[in-house]
Order: sequence, then C-alpha cells, then structure tokens
Amino acid sequence: MNPNVSMLSSQSTSPSTLRTIVYFKTLVFILLLSSCDSYSRLLKSNDIPLKLSKAREYYHRGDYYRAQPLLEELNTLFRGSEVAGELQFMSAYTSFHERGYELASFQFQQLAVNFAGSSRGEEAAFMHAYCLYLNSPEYGLDQKNTESAIEGLQLYINKYPKSIHLADCHRFMDMLRDKLEKKAIDRAMLFYKMEDHRAATALLKRTLTDFPDITQREYLLYLLADSYYKLSVNSILAKQAERCTATLQAANQLKEEFPDSKYTKSVEKMTREIAALQSHLNTIPSN
Repeated sequence: MNPNVSMLSSQSTSPSTLRTIVYFKTLVFILLLSSCDSYSRLLKSNDIPLKLSKAREYYHRGDYYRAQPLLEELNTLFRGSEVAGELQFMSAYTSFHERGYELASFQFQQLAVNFAGSSRGEEAAFMHAYCLYLNSPEYGLDQKNTESAIEGLQLYINKYPKSIHLADCHRFMDMLRDKLEKKAIDRAMLFYKMEDHRAATALLKRTLTDFPDITQREYLLYLLADSYYKLSVNSILAKQAERCTATLQAANQLKEEFPDSKYTKSVEKMTREIAALQSHLNTIPSN
C-alpha cells in the first residue's frame, strides 16, 4: 500500500471536527454580516460625534475603505472648525493609501496652501509632489504626468532646500527623467528602423538636446550621422547639398565628443562617401 495514502486515511477529518469547522465558519459569516449591517447603519445615522469617532478609529487602524465615506461627509460638516485640518489631512492620506494618487495630489496641494509656513504645510507640499511621482505611468504611455511630476518635485526642492526629503526628491526625479529618456529613444528608434530618416533625425536631435547627459549619447550621435547619411544619398538633387553638410556636422560631433568611438570606422567610411558626393555635386551646373 502507498504509505502516503495510508497516512491520509489515518488523518481523515472526524465528524466532530467537521461540525466544529462548520460552526466557526458560520459564526464568522454571521459576524461579517453583522459588521456590514452595523457600518451601513452608521453611514445612515445622524449621530455626527459617533461618525467622527468611528472615522478616526477606522483611519488609525488602516481601514481606509470604511473611513473614506465618513470623512467625505465630515469634511463638509466641520468646514471652518477646529478639527477641519485634521479631517482634511486624514482624507488626503486616505486617498493616498487607497492609491487614488491624482485625487490625493490635489488634496495635498490645497493643504500646502492652507497650511503654508508651517511644518504641516511642508509635509503636504512633499506629499503633493510624491503623489505626482507615483501617478507617473509606465514609459510606454503618454508622459504628461511624468513631466508634471518632475515640475512638482523641482518646485518643492526650490521652496524647501533644507528639507529632509531632498535626497528622495532627487532620486525620484532621476527615475522620472530615465523614463522620459527611454520614451524619447524608443520613439527615435522606431522611425530609424522604419527608415523614416527625416523624422529620425528630428527626434534624435531633440533627444540629444533635451538629455545632454543621456547614457546612450555616443550611440545616438552615430544614429544621427547615419540617418543624415542615408537621407543624403537618397535625397532629390535639390536637398543633397544641405543634407551632406548636416551629415558631416553630425559625424564631426561624434568624433569630437568620442574620439575613441567604436563607430569611428563606420563614420569615416560615410564621411568619405559624403565628401565624394559633395565633389560630384560641385561639378553639376546650377540652373
């Protein structure tokens, strides 16, 4: 006999154990129903002090899902009162913990204004910038939110240059810029691979200008020279002279910035061919 089968048989659940399991499951289910019914009655209640007490209780134990509806109501009822600030911060942090970063960033932005000049104002300003950072999408998507996050973090750094969060802010900005760099490179590479070299040269030049310290700068300079080269040799006669000049400029920039570049031989070859093309163009009479 299989020893595993024998072991399972000897450890089979007895009827009394099954009854106990069923009993506890039923008890838990009843308690859950009771809890849900109690919370539903709380939401409909006119007992404002109780709602305030329960909102604080839910919030401090991390039950943000239940705290949120109560806080939305209480923020309206207690507007302008002594507890208004506490409720507003609780609402903002509830949105944050529920991953509603767009709403949370707006709420913290308002709090930063309302509490300007205080430690709570600085806290809110940082959380506003942090929520913008968290709301930045994957690099393959539209990067408008990423640009807003970089702007928000920079504004925070400028306003609080001695903040304890400075290192984090710079780290967040580096990560966001990396995302923008990757997006820009992918767009340029897409047109390069599609052999749309006119669009590729425009995007490569923009990427090199927008990100002067980009890690792939040597490679991008080579692609720029190569794109101009391919444009030159495949252009109509009227465009060739201008594009030959652009090719040589891109090739010279690569050689100046990276004198030991691994693309040197390829660039020298295209430079010779462009020089020959220019000589040929000079022999063609102008109209």
